[in-house]
Amino acid sequence: MPTFSEWPTSRRIAVGVWAALALIYCVAIGIPFDRATQFLFIVSAAVVFSVGSNTPNSRIFADWIPFFALLYGYDYSRGAAESLGFTVRVEEIYNIELSLFGRFFDGQIPTVWLQQHLYDPNHIAWWEGIVALTYCSHFVVPWAIVGTLYVRDRRKWANFARRIITISFAALITYVIVPAAPPWYAAQVGLCDPLSRIATRGWAILGIPIAGQIVSLGQGVVNQFAAIPSLHAGTAFTISLFFWPRVGRLMRAFFVLYCATMVFTLAYGGEHYIFDALLGALYAAVVEIGCRRWEKRSSRH
Repeated sequence: MPTFSEWPTSRRIAVGVWAALALIYCVAIGIPFDRATQFLFIVSAAVVFSVGSNTPNSRIFADWIPFFALLYGYDYSRGAAESLGFTVRVEEIYNIELSLFGRFFDGQIPTVWLQQHLYDPNHIAWWEGIVALTYCSHFVVPWAIVGTLYVRDRRKWANFARRIITISFAALITYVIVPAAPPWYAAQVGLCDPLSRIATRGWAILGIPIAGQIVSLGQGVVNQFAAIPSLHAGTAFTISLFFWPRVGRLMRAFFVLYCATMVFTLAYGGEHYIFDALLGALYAAVVEIGCRRWEKRSSRH
């Protein structure tokens, strides 16, 4: 990839203007978590970084449309499940979690135990800032990676995009066929002790409470019964597995910590069962193995 000094003047100007506008937006409004704004950010970045190249804008939009089609499909998959007559699984998933992990958490599901021992509604601990960052990284990190790879290395971008699209599509199909309720909903219907959705409240201690409010607002309009598998966990494991052979020990240790923190965040925050997260990791592993085999076979031909 050409260095900054080798870019044409038109690209330097375009990227500079885009970066300034993006910075102003993030400072004034916050990091975008909604689909439409994310789409605008990423596609506009791809366009300005391609100024002076041979890539037509129509190709850029065609490259990115599958990502956002899947994102919007996830948001509205609940309607598809209802129209096809699939029943939301509430008690079944709760019982699976309880049978797998209840013995380790005083006969309760992990989320209840964690909130009883760690959650203080009157005080936000410092580490809840890490919880909020980890939870919201799902909405930013994958798209930052695909955006960076799109500009720097189109082959790696294609390989990474293949994994993200595949696991998202697999999860989307599962959401429609097996709509499943998260822990906070199980508490609402009386299956366990009361729970709170607290994965994003740490933004307040970071001094950006509006970020948590935006995510909470988004949670109210998307599919509430898309717990199996956890795409938060699945995406974290997908990123880790993709870069694992490409990085050193320090980054590998970071990936292990990131995935573990994501699983904790989802369980503590009431958003997913540990079973959901482990299933997301399994989806990621299957997708990674399948993509590697497909790419190896394709390279031979």
